[in-house]
Amino acid sequence: MRRIAIIGGGAAGLCCACALGEKNNGRASVTVFEQNDRVGKKLLTTGNGRCNLTNRAATVDAYPSAVRAFAMPALTRFSPESTIAFFEGLSLFTYTDDEGRVYPLSNQAAGVLDALRLEATRLGAAFCCDTPATALRSDKDGFLVGGQRFDVVVLALGGKAAVRDYPGETLLRGLGLPLTKTAPGLCKLRTDESLVKSLKGLRARAKLTLLLDGNEAAAEQGELQFADGALSGIALMNLSSVYARAALEKTVQAAVLADFVPTLSSEKLRATLGEIVRRSQREKCEDLLSGLLVKKLGVALLKRAGIRPDAPTASLTAAQLDALCAVCKRCVFQITGSGPMRDAQVTVGGLAQSGFDPATLESRNYENLYAIGEVLDVDGPCGGYNLQWAFASARLCAADIAERKL
Repeated sequence: MRRIAIIGGGAAGLCCACALGEKNNGRASVTVFEQNDRVGKKLLTTGNGRCNLTNRAATVDAYPSAVRAFAMPALTRFSPESTIAFFEGLSLFTYTDDEGRVYPLSNQAAGVLDALRLEATRLGAAFCCDTPATALRSDKDGFLVGGQRFDVVVLALGGKAAVRDYPGETLLRGLGLPLTKTAPGLCKLRTDESLVKSLKGLRARAKLTLLLDGNEAAAEQGELQFADGALSGIALMNLSSVYARAALEKTVQAAVLADFVPTLSSEKLRATLGEIVRRSQREKCEDLLSGLLVKKLGVALLKRAGIRPDAPTASLTAAQLDALCAVCKRCVFQITGSGPMRDAQVTVGGLAQSGFDPATLESRNYENLYAIGEVLDVDGPCGGYNLQWAFASARLCAADIAERKL
């Protein structure tokens, strides 16, 4: 009987254990090593505790261009529909929201974890918790993990994001596997606190454009949140991963442009503001934008345009209205860096794509050594894309092990 070790009991590791157990027909034993006192702790926090386990739109083209070629075999073979069917096979049923995000019917991440854990246990997987794997040795007879010998090892260590300790880096460096630099992804972006201090806690719909060295790098539309000296929200966090990947390559000057009235063209907005002033529908400037934006945000934009909120609207000049229109449509926030890794949802970077065969996810340096999920240099946007990669890569790896190694 072949012995298989999966190092990491998160989403990818548990899914791989289930897929291997289903395919091995008694030809292999599977042991999952987990540094925490129980498996799947991070999975419980995903989707605000609801576990957005995939997205109907999670095809390879939805991922960053830097990862598409490498991720294509897994994401093509194991589609979102395949992921949904996989979980239905575990008696976990789902629904899809208006934005394509797929959740368990229970709206509880614990249901997803239980489905994976119980199935892996039913299929004979053993769990070694409270066991951080900081050493992995390879020799002619296989691999040594925690003093035990295994024929095949799957690295499912996850990334550095949202964890206090990441002993996996010691293990990876000990093997001499190629690693890229890492950075927090799907996180806040820091900006000049004076620009956002008065808006702390406010949320607004906006179209956001990321500029890198003055050039448009990406755009997103959705909710923008203002935090302590930082910008957040799903749309912003998607841009944060684009920024992080670029900043790993070189020092970049970054800015986010916010269009707070994306449904109106600049010309239409300017005409609307002029009409409000002409008809004296708002006595004071502080109320000028109240029909378009939350008042607190409107006042902040007035100040950025150099207009006193307590000034009468009748006193506004054409130049001031032009300036206000420009700020509403193109409000600039200079970016000074990413938020901390502990607050990020995903790691940008990791095990270099060049070190693994994308068709199998087997190491090019070590036979019978695989890597899956976030430990690899693959990341996607918010909304179930990163879990889709975790599950698809786990199932691709399990299929190759079953087809070629057992």
